[in-house]
Amino acid sequence: MNTSPIDVIVPVYRGLAETQRCIQSVLRSQQQTPFELIAINDAGPEPALTAWLRELAAAGRLTLLENETNLGFVRTVNRGMSLHADRDVVLLNSDTEVANDWLDRLAACAARNPQAGTLTPFSNNATICSYPFEGWTGGVPGTLGLAGLDSLIATTLTGQVVHIPTGVGFCMYIRRTCLDEVGLFDAERFGRGYGEENDFCRRAAARGWHNLLAADVFVFHEGGVSFSEERAALQDNAMKRLLEAHPDYLEVVRAFITRDPTAPLRQAVDRARCACGGAEEAAVLDERSGGIPSPTPVVPPARPVQLHISHSWGGGTDRWILDYCRTDTTRRNLLLRSRSHRNAAGFRIELVEPAADAPPLLAWDLALPIRACSPSHPEYAALLDAVLTDFHVASIVVSSLIGHSLEALSSGVPTVVVLHDLFPFCPALFACYDGACSDCPPARLKTCLLSNPLNVFWHNTADADWHRLRSTYAALIARPEVQVVAPSSSIHERWASLQPALADKPWTRVEHGIALPPAPSTPRPPAPAGRRPRLLVPGRLAPHKGLSLLRQALPALCRQADILLLGSGDFGRAFKGMAGIEVIEHYEHAALPHIVRDFAPDLALLVSILPESFSYTLSEMFALGIPVAATRIGAFAERIDDGLTGLLFAPNADALIAVVSECLSHPGQLEALRRNLAARPVRGLIDMVADYNGLLPPPGTGPEARAAGRRLDTLHRRAIEDARRHQEASALRDAVQQQAAALSARDERIAHLEEQVQHLDTRMRELHASRSWRLSAPLRVLGRGARRFAAATPPGPADTPPPPPTAARPQPLPVLDTAARREVRERVRHWFGIPDRGRILLSLGTPADSTTAQRYLALVQPLTAARNDLCAIFAGVTPDAPCWNDCREDMATLVATRQLFLAESLHDRDAFLLAADAFLALDAGSLERDGANAVEAGLLVLCPTGCNTPFGQATTAPGQVIDAPSADAACAALHAWLDATPRD
Repeated sequence: MNTSPIDVIVPVYRGLAETQRCIQSVLRSQQQTPFELIAINDAGPEPALTAWLRELAAAGRLTLLENETNLGFVRTVNRGMSLHADRDVVLLNSDTEVANDWLDRLAACAARNPQAGTLTPFSNNATICSYPFEGWTGGVPGTLGLAGLDSLIATTLTGQVVHIPTGVGFCMYIRRTCLDEVGLFDAERFGRGYGEENDFCRRAAARGWHNLLAADVFVFHEGGVSFSEERAALQDNAMKRLLEAHPDYLEVVRAFITRDPTAPLRQAVDRARCACGGAEEAAVLDERSGGIPSPTPVVPPARPVQLHISHSWGGGTDRWILDYCRTDTTRRNLLLRSRSHRNAAGFRIELVEPAADAPPLLAWDLALPIRACSPSHPEYAALLDAVLTDFHVASIVVSSLIGHSLEALSSGVPTVVVLHDLFPFCPALFACYDGACSDCPPARLKTCLLSNPLNVFWHNTADADWHRLRSTYAALIARPEVQVVAPSSSIHERWASLQPALADKPWTRVEHGIALPPAPSTPRPPAPAGRRPRLLVPGRLAPHKGLSLLRQALPALCRQADILLLGSGDFGRAFKGMAGIEVIEHYEHAALPHIVRDFAPDLALLVSILPESFSYTLSEMFALGIPVAATRIGAFAERIDDGLTGLLFAPNADALIAVVSECLSHPGQLEALRRNLAARPVRGLIDMVADYNGLLPPPGTGPEARAAGRRLDTLHRRAIEDARRHQEASALRDAVQQQAAALSARDERIAHLEEQVQHLDTRMRELHASRSWRLSAPLRVLGRGARRFAAATPPGPADTPPPPPTAARPQPLPVLDTAARREVRERVRHWFGIPDRGRILLSLGTPADSTTAQRYLALVQPLTAARNDLCAIFAGVTPDAPCWNDCREDMATLVATRQLFLAESLHDRDAFLLAADAFLALDAGSLERDGANAVEAGLLVLCPTGCNTPFGQATTAPGQVIDAPSADAACAALHAWLDATPRD
């Protein structure tokens, strides 16, 4: 919660009654949040209003500012916002009325959402923030009154927010840090009023700030009191000025209205009001009947459709597409994306509009899934043609063909191919196999598919598939309507080296732009004297990202500096707990400037051993003014001016240690680098999109674009409605299932209890009627006395506890037919995301000690590295188990590369055994406990050295149980077994 006062600013011009209602409501409402009420009289024409304000000021109820001449609304508001340079502000129109703890809730919302630049509450008259709907003109809805409705909304929607394209100025909370960065309202453009808050919010959004609806606050707004006579003219002029500054404004608002993300909140309030019953329920039903018409929606100008083609894997490519689509105001950008599962890169194709942040508009489940990328696929070609035709697509931008077919390059539509990576030439995406590849002859491709860990997705493809794909791709990309764009010369040079046919194709270099979140308002404090230097390693760690290089250099680096691994991903876990190293595996992008400011690094390290195609991380460090030391390869060497905007070193540990030592020993060099970076311009998204637009035909806005826009709007509405219905149906189905389960359990319990009561009643009647019961009465009396005596006597030294129960040997596995066994295999692979063709090496239990764990990893690493279709599952152990203490880094590396999967529970032990291909025993106890079941499941059993196998020859197949004295022996036996054992 903000503890400094908040300035509540009420600009006043005319309307005594309305202004009195507003100011008295503020003064009447009790708040925990400290605030100062500031009224500014803009030389209003009503003496009575002026006199009343002066009386309140004289009584100390508010601070009164009076303009000597009429400055207009915008300059008046700016005067108020400039009064205290360290306070957040709330702009409150003089024709509003607040209730309850309205300001406390706004302040709490601001505290919960640090990236919120502006907050707007619900109101009866607030355009996109209106309740019960936009266009409502009936005052405070219903019969509860303002305080009652506000209280109900506060309870119903506690803490809820919605991202909105613009705040609404009737009541708008503005964070001071946002105001400092964005600047005051544009008085030159919007001097008299209207449009100024929309302009401010769009400027704030461009800098990464969020505009939020604070949904748990309701403020009454009458509307238009100060401008009642000239409102229409002011609004028309403001819209013209707003569109001059923000040409996409209407489109952004239209997309929001189409999505209508506030609808579930309005519906929740409706339900809460209906629960009040009586007149309030009747009022809600009357509002829902649509008796008050909504205003005619604003129709934005038509824009031609551009189609992006990519995957749904996230990462830098997904970020680039989203940035592009949100920035481009000349075209309406759609994305045709593939959906992947463990057996296919494209089993479903979806059409979405990324900038709208809405459910898919259309989706197609492929009858024949695309395993990686297809040279030709009739089903895909038909759906692509339908999209191009139905939406009059004027241009195509291909970012990735993973899960797509090469018909994407042969449509005849002007097409741009962006070289984000090396797919589809390289199945490993980055042409990395024991180092960067400069060529890929057939023999190398065959070996790469078998054992390159970066090819974990392509177990169901063969080298012949890739040869055909490469030749078809080369022919299609040579077509004249296909243009090639690369973000760096480095990635194009690698393409030209690997696929020489591309070398003669003209291409264009277009660097990516970025939009960083807003920087913290407080600058980095100077480092205290004697503080250890700090090194930042930003971005994901992985083998091709320099994991081994960094691991080798860390001991020497830690002697010189504290280190932060920021956004390291799963590989960072191996370094947690090491002295001098902090690990943040994941973070929200909006938090990056704040994390960097708080850590205050002296130098950032980019240690990739593989040539980068561009590196968003380098751009972010440049923009944040952090000097960088990077490997002298790829885009790093191309984009860094060594010694001026960064430092370059050879991609090895010794060179990294040397450059860091030299740099940290010369603080003046770091300061010079920071000065150079501060003077370096940051390439923005608008410039990037403009460069792409220059490559494509000029956009048209004719009838075809308008028809496509109408169809897209219809699909958006249908998709949103379908999503709502699905969510409601799912919630209803879950509720029904829960109730049914509860009723069934209750009925079973009642039936069971009735059966027990009946049984006990029968037994008691039989017992009491028996002759022995009557004759044994004296004995029962003596027995009760003896038990009381025994309970009072302490146990003697001869008393011993009962022996512990012996562990039961595992029961035989369930007997399954071939179809049921296949179903179990597929289900277990689904749990871990392993392809159906993947092979599993299983171990069960927890290693007894660190030595056993190290021996296990020493076997698993070469076994899984030699076969790309093989992974290990270890069930019954967690990543935090003490057995990993001396080998946690090796374990975490295998987990992060998906060579090893850990399952905490042994609940599904039988399923694991029936799904695996081989069993690796940990020790003699593991072999005795699980070996028989492993043999029963038909698995190869690899035994530790020196363990006697407890299986008779009659129960095992020849060569099924193997002593594994070394990794080489285990590899040979396992590979021979897997090659001889067909997959189900």
